This record gives sequence, C-alpha cells and structure tokens, in this order.
Amino acid sequence: MRPQLSAAMIVRDEESFLPGCLDSLDGVVDEIVVVDTGSTDASVAIAEAHGARVLHHPWEGDFATPRNVALEHATGAWILYIDADERLRPVDRDLLSRRLEDAEEIAFAVVFHPFVHSTPFYEYRLWRNDPRIRFRGVIHEKHTAAIEEISRAEERPVTRCHSVVIDHVGYEGDQTAKHRRNLPLLQAQLGAEPDNIFNWTHLGRVWAGLGEPEKADEALERAVALERARPLPTDRGQAAFAELARLRDAAGGDVAGLVAEGLARFPENWLLIWVKGHVDLDAGRYEEAAECFRRLLAADTEALPAIGVAYESRMFGSWAHASLGLVHFRTGRFAEAAAAYAAAERLEPDNAEWAVKRRLAEARAGQPDP
Repeated sequence: MRPQLSAAMIVRDEESFLPGCLDSLDGVVDEIVVVDTGSTDASVAIAEAHGARVLHHPWEGDFATPRNVALEHATGAWILYIDADERLRPVDRDLLSRRLEDAEEIAFAVVFHPFVHSTPFYEYRLWRNDPRIRFRGVIHEKHTAAIEEISRAEERPVTRCHSVVIDHVGYEGDQTAKHRRNLPLLQAQLGAEPDNIFNWTHLGRVWAGLGEPEKADEALERAVALERARPLPTDRGQAAFAELARLRDAAGGDVAGLVAEGLARFPENWLLIWVKGHVDLDAGRYEEAAECFRRLLAADTEALPAIGVAYESRMFGSWAHASLGLVHFRTGRFAEAAAAYAAAERLEPDNAEWAVKRRLAEARAGQPDP
C-alpha cells in the first residue's frame, strides 16, 4: 500500500537539531526522505538511525533544487515539508490520517511558530504529492504559487489545519554563520526579483546581524519604498516598516514620523505600536506611551494568526506590563508601577528583573512623597 504521509527535508551539518526534529515525526509520518547537501558531521548517520531514506545532492547555491529532489523521491500521498531545526508538536495520528483520507483539499496551511515566544502564523506545509508542486527560487524558495494554480484550475480548496503545529527553534543563539550563508543567496535572488519586499527586509536583518547598520538601513529603506509604491497595504510591507523603525530607534534616530506613517498604513501593526510606545516613553509623552502598552495588553492574540506575520508574544504580556510599570514609575505612581511589575512577574516568573523592579517600586510607594 502507498504510504499516506511523507516528511521531506534537506540537511547539512544539522547534528545538533536533527534528532529533535526526527523524534517529533516518530509515529506521525510513514516515511522520512532526507536530502543531504554535503554534511561533514553526524547528520547522515542520525537520519539513517531514525529510519530515514537519505539521498545525497551536492550544494549548488540554491535551496529549491535539493528540496525538489526530496519531493521527487517521496512516495507518500501527502507531503509534510519540515526543516531540521523545526519540531512537530504532538498530533493525533489517527485523526490526522482520517482528515487526509477524506480531504478535498489540494493543500493545508498549518500553524507555524517561526521563533521561540512567537505568535503563530500559517504556512503551506502539508500538500498532496503532486509532481506539479515544486519549489522555485534560490532562497525563500516558493511552492505556494504552484499550489494556488492547481487550486484555481481544479477548484480544489486550500484550507487551514489547526491540529498540525510546527515550531522553528533555529533562530536561537549566534546566527552569524547563517547570515553569511544567506547574504549571497539573497543578493542573487534580489537580482532576479528586485521588487521583492520580503527579501529586501530579510537582507536588512542579515546586514544588521553582521554588524552593518548602514547597509541594513539601506536595504530596509528599499523595502519600505517598494511598499509605499503599492496601492494597497501588504503583509510584507508592514514587516519592512516595523524593522526599519526598530533599527533606527535602536540607533537613537528620530523615528516618530516613520512610525506615524507606518501606523497610518497599518493601524494594527503591533510591532509599530510597541516601538511607538517606547518612542513616546523616551520623549516623556507618558500618557501616549501608556495607551500603546494598554492596547497591546488588550489585543486579541487569538485573532492574530495570518499568512506570514508573527510577533514576539511577550509584547502582549510581560513586556507590555513591565513597560507600563516603567511609565508609572517615571510619573511617580509607584504603587501602580509595583502592580504592573507584579503582573509581568506572574507571567514570566523566571525573569528576576521584574521581581527586582517590583520591590523597588514597592519601596518607593512606601516612602513619603518628597
């Protein structure tokens, strides 16, 4: 009988991440196809020990080719696309199997957490094993266009599968090697797609990570300029505005105008609201700052998931409480500051900073008003 579900992935020197990924797939997928692009560590041995079928394809400077090799050798009726530095959360295989067996869909968008403490968004990670669905592009390789073309042509839906949740853990720790690897790939891809807002934004992050703030600013300004030229707001554009505002604010620049422009275009861009709160706080506009942090605390995070937009989840919880605590502390409302820091402490009990600030605010609250 044909396997129902194949996991397809590419690896290269992923011995630190790969065991966790493969363990998360155990009992969920029927087949694991791994394409190794030149590992010199134990990645191949780890994959084989987990029962994966390992293929070898030399790295040629693009991600799409080895991903497509994995798809060509996958035999399952459905494909689960996952990377070595990702983890599949526990899922009821029987329920998933019945869902796939009865599905009319050509593909599913699953819940994806792109970094630790992120809010989720949806990504096309589960689709029918169809030779027409292949990746394209040197970096940020895409398969969504092929899925959408088939969906339109055959009137087969693409829906969301909430029971499949993937966590990406690869952004923890030093990213220098990854930035250096991605830099020439992004530059090559932007040569072919000069109007790609997402890739310009990613290039800005890479330059920032490599300690080149001027080049980062230039790339992010290019992304923002492309967004300004669009007749309607885009998800990619709001990330560009937010990243540029955060970069310039960290460098001590005046970003009030940029933040105001971004919020006029994206009134519920929560990262811009977060940046605005701290810009107002630093400028002594305490009531405006407090309003930003209260908005974050009141946000309905269950309604946040979309395609391609994620936030640091603590902005809506411990960080917003602590920031509100700082507003109260600077304005002499020490009892309110202590309560805000206590709220942050309850949400993040392992963060000693909140306890220290709570105790300081409590001590100030008990002193006579000077």
